[in-house]
Amino acid sequence: MDGASQGNPGMATAGGSLRDDEGDWIGGFVSKIGEATALLAELWGIHQGLQFTWRKGYKFLILETDSTLAIDLIKNRTDHVHPHSTLLHLIRGLLAQDWIVKLVHTYHEENRVADWLSKHSLV
Repeated sequence: MDGASQGNPGMATAGGSLRDDEGDWIGGFVSKIGEATALLAELWGIHQGLQFTWRKGYKFLILETDSTLAIDLIKNRTDHVHPHSTLLHLIRGLLAQDWIVKLVHTYHEENRVADWLSKHSLV
């Protein structure tokens, strides 16, 4: 999953690809978010990626993102006054469903398809 923002804040999008354990393409998504920061775009990408994968019926997922900050915010409970607390709560709710999800940091260069999808939807 990846999020992109033209400015911080600016017009933002998210995109992601779903691949099997061999790396073969299963599907993908792109989404225009509206005006948002880069972090908020990343969080929306994670949220939408989780929804997309859950609807496909998969029970095991390795979710890769290049945002360590997004992973930290999701894993480390933030209080209700955090500006993104509602979205973080929604993400944690999806993670608590009946499936196994591992959040993994990946370098930007290793996540080129999601990066391309998110940036392509800006144009």
